[in-house]
Amino acid sequence: MSMAMDKEDARGGKTAPRHPWADVDGHWLAARAQAVGTTALEQGALCPMPTALLHPPRAAGAEVRRLLRRHPRGSSPHQSQANPFLPPDQRLVLRAWGPAHTLLLNKYPVRPGHLLLITNGDHPQSGWLGPEDWRAAAALLERQEGLLFFNSGPVAGASQPHRHLQLLPKRPGQPCFPWEAWINQPEGVYPWQLRKTSLPKRDGDLAATMGRTYGQQLASLGLGSVNEHSEPQGSYNLLITSDWFITIPRQREEHQGVNINALGFAGMVLVTDRTNPAWLAAGGDVLSVLQAVGEAPSAVLKQRVPG
Repeated sequence: MSMAMDKEDARGGKTAPRHPWADVDGHWLAARAQAVGTTALEQGALCPMPTALLHPPRAAGAEVRRLLRRHPRGSSPHQSQANPFLPPDQRLVLRAWGPAHTLLLNKYPVRPGHLLLITNGDHPQSGWLGPEDWRAAAALLERQEGLLFFNSGPVAGASQPHRHLQLLPKRPGQPCFPWEAWINQPEGVYPWQLRKTSLPKRDGDLAATMGRTYGQQLASLGLGSVNEHSEPQGSYNLLITSDWFITIPRQREEHQGVNINALGFAGMVLVTDRTNPAWLAAGGDVLSVLQAVGEAPSAVLKQRVPG
């Protein structure tokens, strides 16, 4: 669908570019994702990853799933692979998303409807997110309630170096992610370092607010400034809803053989055949893994954690 749709300018008889998301709402997105997903599954372009839900006693309320077969990208993590986003598989594409991005389905989802927002150009995952990224991300979050997240590079759990944000749509009548109630608490204190900022919409410009918050949080965590550094000075995850914006600094990708991306800090953990069986046998202490891959908190944990 073309993003260059024009409309008549009644004042001068000229054409003016229509707002790139003027014809999109949440109902359209849900229906489009369902239709594309059904066809892509039939064509073999969509490959959901089978998992089994575990119930480790020390999960702290997290959803822990075991991957039942090896991820196609996980068999040779250091092997050079072609960029799957240049171009993206058109069977997975929902539509162009503004002038610089494309919206598509995740080829290997654990949950149905998992969306990717990718840059059309070859921008690095490890670089600064810029105004175009925030405009596209805000437009998506304003039309699809859910959890927007970002993994800044391999240390933060990113599996692709091409820039992409991701969104888990909220399911009707269910929490979007296991620790939603915990994270929604206005004065929560966490066992790993993070910055959390409410996202008031009083200025009517969510994209500008997100971009400003991003810069402030990374600077406060010692991760650099876009005005002083060519790229962020460390790895991090972002968790964003329409209500709040969280940045979590990272120091390693995995602990106990459990690879962690942003979803781990939302209470979603995937274990594989590489996971330390002794860790699982000891109860699967999720918080210890997250503390090990994140950074020590600046305050003592004062509240009871989920579970």
